[in-house]
This record gives sequence, structure tokens and C-alpha cells, in this order.
Amino acid sequence: MSQEEPIKIIIVGGAAGGMSSALRARRLSEKASIILIEKHNYTSYANSGMPSSVGGVIETDTFLIHQSPAGLKDRFDLDVRDCTEITSIWKEQHKILVRRVDTNDSYILPYDKLILAQGASFAIPQIQGIESENVFSLQMMLDLQRIKDYTAKNHCRSAAILGGGYFALKAVESLSYFGLRLSIIHTEGRMCQDFDPDFANIVQTELIRHEVQVHLNANILNIGAGVLEDGCIVTLANESNISADIVIIATSLTPRKDIAESSGLLCNNGVIVNEFMQTSDPDIYAVGALAETSNYLLAALQIQHTLPLNSPARQQGRLASDHIMKRAVPYRGRIVTYSCKCFKLTVAITGFSGEKLREIGYFPNAVTAQIPEHAGYYPASQQTTLRVAFQPASGRLLGAQIIGRSAIDKSIDVLSTALQFGRSVFDLENLELSYAPQYGSAKDPVNVIGMIGSDLLHGDLHIISPKELESHFEEVQILDVRSAEDFAKGHIPSARNYPLDMLRKSLADIDKRCAIVVYSRVGYHGYLAYRTLVQSGYQAANLDGGLKLLVEGGSGIKLVSSGSD
Repeated sequence: MSQEEPIKIIIVGGAAGGMSSALRARRLSEKASIILIEKHNYTSYANSGMPSSVGGVIETDTFLIHQSPAGLKDRFDLDVRDCTEITSIWKEQHKILVRRVDTNDSYILPYDKLILAQGASFAIPQIQGIESENVFSLQMMLDLQRIKDYTAKNHCRSAAILGGGYFALKAVESLSYFGLRLSIIHTEGRMCQDFDPDFANIVQTELIRHEVQVHLNANILNIGAGVLEDGCIVTLANESNISADIVIIATSLTPRKDIAESSGLLCNNGVIVNEFMQTSDPDIYAVGALAETSNYLLAALQIQHTLPLNSPARQQGRLASDHIMKRAVPYRGRIVTYSCKCFKLTVAITGFSGEKLREIGYFPNAVTAQIPEHAGYYPASQQTTLRVAFQPASGRLLGAQIIGRSAIDKSIDVLSTALQFGRSVFDLENLELSYAPQYGSAKDPVNVIGMIGSDLLHGDLHIISPKELESHFEEVQILDVRSAEDFAKGHIPSARNYPLDMLRKSLADIDKRCAIVVYSRVGYHGYLAYRTLVQSGYQAANLDGGLKLLVEGGSGIKLVSSGSD
């Protein structure tokens, strides 16, 4: 290519990563030849808005399409080839072979730089009947329209969702607007594997509360025709049957790497790229869910471990075009950050859960806080449950999880920002954040969780989790510092009631020779009691998250009432 000739860029994939690449390249070069290849007949679409479109919150599907091919041509001079798919890459010749999906005609396109952004698709289970007409994925615009049409035409009343993670929750959100009876079928032992088990249990309880049937450790034998009004029968290995008019695949994602791999590009779980999103061929880039990139946190911890792909496509697409245009900006590595709606709850995570860190051989500290979502005197305030995991010595953040009803997005974004800048729980303690009684608590949840973490590292707090309490139940004396009325309604077996305001007067009755676990409803009063006890010479620990988390998190410890001790 001579200096006078415009650079030829071909981008494969018209969703977030590809569109971000195309628009960034145009903003940096008016002369570049930019061709965008998209298999479907739409580009620049908002996948994340699909549940709201299904539910009628967004009035029409067309609102999810940001630009048409003609609009992209007029505004950005992009040559959009929709209904076209890539079939081969000839690296040495710098050419690709593409095919029109509507006419089956093939032709060759030359390139100087090639950006692959085909994304990923749901892993299709090898199940008899999975190809039936009433089995759908819910990932793209075309999926959305097919499901809506089929549901309306066939008067569907029930749906089975295969999967148990983020995409399954998104499917629940979409399909619940239709008033369908919903079932979740998951091969694992619990929902939401990204979260700690007790947080996942809260999500599962919310699903069950809204009459979603949850089938765990469930292996599907086949999807077959039903009888009478049933659309189909999903048969499980335990010989139980689930009736459903439609079946939705919402399992884990598999990168669409076949073309890249067959062309000789270096691949593992996805297409391997460097910090500038270049593949093993320096003139070919890969972005988004197709690309296998480093994990920011694992690199910081110097841990070698492969995790599922989950990449921010828009950022990576921009960086690829930056590098092509001689503006080399390295990718820092990914972290998992997302939020998701589950009926009246919002669940969110950034970084790693404590359980996930332990699985890969790293043992963090973790603390939990239960904080009102806004000032208690403002109407309808409820608890938000927040946990952070952090390094035992430095306090550096490694992950955070939140479940609540409002302002979850604010907190998780603050924590994600702090995590990506390598900040610690000590920094969270002193962050200055906005406050108004209708939006939050006077002590922001981020500040509170920082205070608890700091207290732990300073030695001003010792905690025990509900799971740890199960293991040491017979070795400790348990003190309940709630009111006598609350104690009578339900308490941990063998617990004795010492209301907080009476605790100092009752210290002589408490055995100093035996370790103490103290608890309150959400943990704060338990902490106050803990401080009184340790400064009075007792060996004590506060129950992390309080009695509320022990109950909602699915602990094996079952409460008893005063009459059943």
C-alpha cells in the first residue's frame, strides 16, 4: 500500500465491538476505506435492550436499532454489507471470502487491516429435540422477533429456560412480561455461579417467590412433543417432566472462532490477542467475546488461570482502531462487571467473588454489610446487602457483590472504578460521595463496607461467616443481642438473649473461658456488642451479615422460636 492510497479496513460483525471499531476508525481517518460485514439484515443494535422491548417498556423493536446501513453510509461513509458472512481468511494474500446469505453468491474482498468481531453464541446442548421449532436462543434481534411471533401465534403459556447465570436471568426478565409460567433448568447445583453461594441463594429465593420453578443439578434427556395443550415435554435424567410451550437456550457462551481457527490464527478458548487486540497475525485484530484477553485482577495477583470470556467489546473495538491509526493504547485487561434485574431485586458484581478466588487458589478477606437503601425515615427503605473481597494485608479490592432494590448501579460502579484503579478498603472508607435521603443513606454503602474492612485489617473486628459458624457450632457460646420480642420469634439454636442495651449489666453471667459468637439482625448491633465484649476481656466474633444473611443465604442452621428450644 502506498502512502497515497487510503487504508482498507474490513470489520466483521455489526454489533458493539464491530460498530465501535468502525466509528472510531472513521473519526480518526476521513480517507480510510471501511467495509462492515454483518450476517444479519440489521446493524448497530442494542442487545441489552431486548428484555424491555419484549415487555413493552420500549414501544417497538426498531428503537433498539441505532442506525440503518443507509444511515451509516450517509453519516459515516461506511460501506455496510448486511446479509453477508465471512467464510474464509487468506492471511498471506490479505483477502477474505464472503458470501451473501440471501443469494448464496460469494466474492473476495482485499484488506490492509481486518477486525474480527463475530462475538459468541450460546453453547447448544447435545439434547434430542434441541432443533425443534419451539426451541430458541435469546441473544440477537432476530431471536427476539422469532420468539415474539411464535409466542403470539401459538398462544404460549409456559417457557423453560436452559441455564442458570446472567443470560438465564435476562431471559426470565424478558419472558416474565408475557405472563408465562417459567421454569429454569440448570445443570449446576445452584444459580449464579459468579456470586458467592449465599448471594446466589437470595436470587434463587426471589425467583421462587415469583413462582419460577428452579430445577438444579438437572440433566436433560430430551425435548419431545407434549400431549393435549402442552407444547413440549422436557424430560430430565431424574425422570421428571417439565411442560413448556417454548424452550429458551440461555447457557454459557462459545466464541465464534471457527473461521479464525481454520485460517491459522492462534486460538485457545477464544482468539488469542495481545494488549493492542492484535491476533497472531499483526494485520488481523479480534475484539469482544471472540477475543481471549488477560484478566486485570489475575495479572495483578500474578495468578495463571483461564476464566470464561467476558470482554467489553466497545472499549476493545475502539482500541483496535486506535492501534491501526498509529495511536497505540494498550488494553489493561478485563474484569467482570455487570448488573441484572431479577423481578424486584437488582444483582450486581465486579471482579471476583470470594468463592471464585478460593477456587483459583487465592484466599482473600471478605466482609458483608446490610445497609438501608436510603435514609430510614424516608418511606419504603429496605436493606441492601453488599460484600467486598480484598487482599488480607494491603486491603486492595478484589471483588464486590450487591443485592438490593435501588441504587445498586451507583454502588457497583463506584466499587468497579476503585477496583480498576487498585484502591483498597481504606480508600473506600474515606470516599466523598453524594447524599440525599431519597437516594441513599447518610453513610453510603461503599463507605460502610470500607469501614468494616478497615476495622477487620486494623484488628478492631473479628467476624465469622454463617458457614464457619455451622462448622464450629458446638464450640462457642452464641449471644443474640436483639430485643426479647425478636428473639422469641426466631433465633439460632442454643443462643442466649442479651439485648444490646442490657449487655454491660449482664457481663458477669457470660463465661469468659468460652469463645463467643454475637449476632444481631443485620450485623451492626452485633458489632457494637462485639466491641463491648472484647474490651471487657472476652474472646468474641461478630456474625458477618447478621441473622438476616444467615437465613436468606440458605444456611444449614435453622432458627427456632422460644417455645421450641
